[in-house]
Amino acid sequence: MKTSLARTNAILPFEASADLTGFVGRFVVLFLGKVALVTLLPVKPLGILLTDGKAGDRVTVAIGAGGLAGTVRVKLAAAVTAPGTYLQLTADGRVIPDAGTGSRTLVAQALETGAIDELIEAVLIAPQSLT
Repeated sequence: MKTSLARTNAILPFEASADLTGFVGRFVVLFLGKVALVTLLPVKPLGILLTDGKAGDRVTVAIGAGGLAGTVRVKLAAAVTAPGTYLQLTADGRVIPDAGTGSRTLVAQALETGAIDELIEAVLIAPQSLT
């Protein structure tokens, strides 16, 4: 029996375009077949970095467009005070609570609270560009 199912979870290896050591929990983009940290806004990221590595190493990315059967840990750029808070992307691949106005990209929903630079548990959502 043949099947077209390739994976049961949207976690994929990619080559790192630069040194990503210490950047687990930050959002990444795919550029020329390699992953790089988000550095500009607005952008819809590929997903979140699950494992780190140096340039040329294979790193693991949880894809943000759907298909992930679990939760992830996201790196905070501002405190999250309530579980259930939607999180928006920052220009360095971290997240902050949704500002509710202005141009922004929502990428996750917090499942716990946390302080700046902490990794907190969250569920990825398909990136949503809002204005």
